[in-house]
Amino acid sequence: MRKQILKAAKIHGYALEQEQPEIGLMIFTKGGVQINVYTTRMTVGTCLEHPKKGKTQMFRKNVSLELLDRIFKNPRVHTQAGYRRK
Repeated sequence: MRKQILKAAKIHGYALEQEQPEIGLMIFTKGGVQINVYTTRMTVGTCLEHPKKGKTQMFRKNVSLELLDRIFKNPRVHTQAGYRRK
């Protein structure tokens, strides 16, 4: 799983900034976007500056590798599953 996550991040230009294997966390950054991947439950958090709402965080649970690739491609992709925090 780790290799596929790293590959998807690299394809879309994200750098692995930090990894915390004890809690299954991988943190990727590109520009002003941070994507946190919790590998134990495949929860993905995106932190970015929304054009209208300011700084936001979006969390998605049970993310497949296909959806993770879409999130790396466009962190604001609508998945109809997840929740937002301001």
